[in-house]
Amino acid sequence: MQQPGITFAVGQFDGILGMAFKSISVDGVVPPFYNLVAQKLVANNIFAFWLNRSNKGQGGELTLGGIDKSHYTGDITYVKLTNQTYWEFALDDVTFAGQSLKLCPSGGCRAIADTGTSLIAVPSKVATYINTKIGATGIIVNECETLVSQYEDQLIQAIIQDLDPQTACTNIGLCPGGSCGVCQLILSTLDNFLPSNTSETFIRVILDNICRALPSPNGEASVDCSVVSKLPNIGFKINGKQFDLTPEQYILKTGAAGAEICLSGFIGLDLPPNVGPLLILGDVFIGAYYTVFDGANSRVGFATAA
Repeated sequence: MQQPGITFAVGQFDGILGMAFKSISVDGVVPPFYNLVAQKLVANNIFAFWLNRSNKGQGGELTLGGIDKSHYTGDITYVKLTNQTYWEFALDDVTFAGQSLKLCPSGGCRAIADTGTSLIAVPSKVATYINTKIGATGIIVNECETLVSQYEDQLIQAIIQDLDPQTACTNIGLCPGGSCGVCQLILSTLDNFLPSNTSETFIRVILDNICRALPSPNGEASVDCSVVSKLPNIGFKINGKQFDLTPEQYILKTGAAGAEICLSGFIGLDLPPNVGPLLILGDVFIGAYYTVFDGANSRVGFATAA
């Protein structure tokens, strides 16, 4: 029987599959939503997401074949798709504290709306710029600085004795353990920086500055929770309309009160040249803006989430 809209609570499934286009499906398999439309099990070729970021009540809602007007306020701003692979559209501009970051050329940036991406993924140089401006540092940087402050003398002796990282970190007492990998990364990175026959004084100078040179495997960055309310809005201009994220929306808080960690919602992602560069507006953005995927009219729409 045809339904005007089928609603699911987000969280009932481990993941929502088959919501992109057939053009990128593995082995040409027809995505499930195509079949729902073809069999007229939904009234319209459209679905919409509401994500609840408050950590209270239902985690969110996926509506198939329609829109749930109770989950947004104001009008929906639609933008035409520029590519029917992912839900890709033109992004006019990215702003910081109301000022253009001048990241988009005259033709605009390319962006996709994607519930499968938790954060907002942008090219690495853009993520570095934004995270620097909001005072975010890599998660691995913080752990590195803690280890260096506690074990600096032992790390220096390991370098002088030319111990391999595994042996050195085991001798210090960090392997096995959660800090084993960071300890080994510190020593292997030091090895790349230090010339042979380096003095202890020079090792100490480099060690005191090594943490910010470490690669962050996943790009996560943390912010001092006490300054979150003072950070500026970061916005995205779509089809002429400004969509701002407040710091409370683009900074994610985890942990119990008094021991909270605040994480930046921006992460670097450099896609292959045949795909990118793309900005991926993931759950951080969709949590703030109800998102409509309108396949019938080849467009995606956004409205303020309620």
